[in-house]
Amino acid sequence: MHHHVYTQPCVIEITQPTVLTLRLPDSVSDLLVLSSMGNPLVEFAVSQVNHTQATLIIRFQPFLTSIFEHSQPLVDTRKQQRCIGQAIKLYPSMGIAPRVCIEQLRKGLTINIHADENVYFNLPADARFELVTLENDLRLLSEPQALVMAKAILGRKFDYDEPSNMLAVHISELEQVRRDLRDYLSGESGKIHPGVSTELLKLDHLLQNKHQWLLHTYHQSLERPNLGRPSNEHLYNIEQLQRKLDCFELLAPKDLSDMVNQLCDDDF
Repeated sequence: MHHHVYTQPCVIEITQPTVLTLRLPDSVSDLLVLSSMGNPLVEFAVSQVNHTQATLIIRFQPFLTSIFEHSQPLVDTRKQQRCIGQAIKLYPSMGIAPRVCIEQLRKGLTINIHADENVYFNLPADARFELVTLENDLRLLSEPQALVMAKAILGRKFDYDEPSNMLAVHISELEQVRRDLRDYLSGESGKIHPGVSTELLKLDHLLQNKHQWLLHTYHQSLERPNLGRPSNEHLYNIEQLQRKLDCFELLAPKDLSDMVNQLCDDDF
């Protein structure tokens, strides 16, 4: 179902415990990644297993870079086990804002892989992502993604002192969530409980208010690079310079003042 979002499959041989590092290059825009965060980022399929060696067929989303490095085996009860013919996918965690997931991808996300008759996958404890086995991939049967993301983005605290380019990303993310919410409402019209429909409309209204405030902050950041400085600060600077000039004229010798005035007249 997600074939259209992946690159061509690649075959990887695992001969010892390995750590896969996924990273989002600086050249890739956050706005591009934002539209793809609802899909799985990586899919692993186990092709062969022979004791501590395994062959994996892996497909990535095209904006990711990957590095395989040997590592020490990890002992962790949260690891996911796969055998021959089974697959597993990497998803952003439910209810986590896409911006948070993108930031972690910028820093690098590691997946530990090792084989021991079966293949084991493990994520670090602070990962904002989750590994979902193919047979348990019930994302389509869970609470609507639009509703989950609407609640998540309303619960976030935005830093309104961020630069304008980051505010633009937040605005685009919020607009996308509102668009998904409206699409869900129109597509499920007459099929959902009226109480749920009312809740969705309230969420859309709250998102609209947050969008207006972010947009206002964004325009202010473009007009004044530093929102903590008054817009008429240049007037204060001119007055300060004028006072300095008056003090100079009072304290400087007359011949020096005449020389400065003559130089200024020559310039004009």
